[in-house]
Order: sequence, then structure tokens, then C-alpha cells
Amino acid sequence: MAHHHNVPLGFRFHPTDQEIVGSFLHTLLVQRKPLMPPYSNFIRACDLFGKKLEPSEIWNKYGGPQLVDQDLYFLSGLKKLTTKRMDRSIGHGGTWSETESFKLIKDDNGNSNPIGRKRKFRYENKGSEEHTWWLLDEYSLFVGPKNDYNDRSYDFDFVICRMRKNDRASSKEINLIRSSRGQVQKKRSTNKKMKKDDQMGSTEESSSHVQQGYSSSLTGGELVVSYDNVDPIDLTFFEDNPIFNIEQILCETKVEDACSPSNSENVDNSYSKWTESYMEELMACI
Repeated sequence: MAHHHNVPLGFRFHPTDQEIVGSFLHTLLVQRKPLMPPYSNFIRACDLFGKKLEPSEIWNKYGGPQLVDQDLYFLSGLKKLTTKRMDRSIGHGGTWSETESFKLIKDDNGNSNPIGRKRKFRYENKGSEEHTWWLLDEYSLFVGPKNDYNDRSYDFDFVICRMRKNDRASSKEINLIRSSRGQVQKKRSTNKKMKKDDQMGSTEESSSHVQQGYSSSLTGGELVVSYDNVDPIDLTFFEDNPIFNIEQILCETKVEDACSPSNSENVDNSYSKWTESYMEELMACI
């Protein structure tokens, strides 16, 4: 959050539970006076219940990403369904779900009678990526001493809420992201190794095929070695005869050029010349 005017440099807004209930809420609801700067800069009016904004949108709207070691504080109206039941929905299908028993707040003057109540909530929405990511502390003020402090009814229609990120959920999400990235990286490494092994196997297989086959032709622009219908009796002659050399066949045309369909005619001519020379050599050996 940007530095506010009339706020000392290095100031952090960290009010106690007693200060929130006994000072801020008492000023707003009993004395019916507005909060004066700098407190009005830190406690803003925002409807946190029944509003269509997601917690993250509220967090971003009110400068949450710029906060350093601080939380957001809001004065919010309650949405009463009955005197004891409240509508705590938020965003698109989310709700503020209570996480533990409420806490009674006493003042700093040693008075035995509680002055207010603190309830803790967590954002829950299983259809959202932000499920359990946000926490909310709700502070309410009592008009006076109560006969039953377990009574969950509210004396006023407004509360002050402290909103913050759930560090545990954020850490868990970070660990899940890191784990997911690690699994992806591991899978990529495995795929690369498998691909490399396949290429090495293909190279060895191709090398074996070249040793067994002796005729070449161009198909679709790729140099293809054919080794079908080869008589093994003729292998001795081919091995001893230096004329049978694929590189020699293509000596007039570079290999990469020969793989182009436009040069297939030149390769065929070279092959024809080699065939004629081979037949002459063959006849001379008979």
C-alpha cells in the first residue's frame, strides 16, 4: 500500500482486538462519529457479505498486493436472515465458513464483562482455485452486559473485519505447483531419453539394413535403401568390388541435393551409368 499522509514512516497498522472493538467500533456505532485520519485510511467501508466480488478482487481493489506485513480492515454491514443467522455468501458460489468457536473480547480496564466478540472464518468454494485461500476475522460490539454470552445474536448491524491471505493454503499451493512442475520436467526428461534411444535404435537398424541391401531409389524426395529380394550369393562380389559404393553412385550430386525431387533425374542417370559399368565388370569376371 502506498504511504499515507499524516502517517509516520515505517508505521504498520496492527490494532489489538480490544482496540478494534473498544475504540473503533465504539466510536462508529455508539458515538456515531467517523474515524479520523490516519485510521480512516486503514478501515474502509466494504460489503463483504453477499457481494459478487471474489475475495481476491476485493484484495486487489483495496491495495492488498502492495501491503507489507499488514492486513486489510473493513467496516461491513451484516446480511441478516434471522436475528441469529447471517448470509455469509461471497463471490460466485463462495461462502465465509466459521473455523472455530468465537472468542469474547474484554477491555483493557480489567472489566470482567466482555465488550464484544471475535469470530474466525475461512473462504470456501470448492469450485474455485481460491478455495481456503482467504481468512476473515469478524469483530462485533455488545451494547452492554449480556445474560447469555453464548447467544449468537448481534446488537449492531455493522462489524469490522480483518481480511488476510491464508499462509498455509498459499504454501500448500506453492508446493503443489512445484511438485507439478517437477513431474512435468521428469516426464520431459523421460520422453527425451526414450526418443534418443529410439533414434539410436533406428540408426543401428538402418546401418544393418544398408549392409544387407544394395539398391537405392528416390521416393517422395527421401533417399530410401531397398534390401528386398537380394541374393546372398552375390554378396561376396559386391564386398570385393569397389564399384558398389552408394557415395560413388551419387558422386556427381550431393546427398542433400539428391534428396530433393528436382534432382531425382540426375541421380537416376548416375545410377544408370553405374549399372552399365557394373554389368561390364560382371561380364568380365565370368
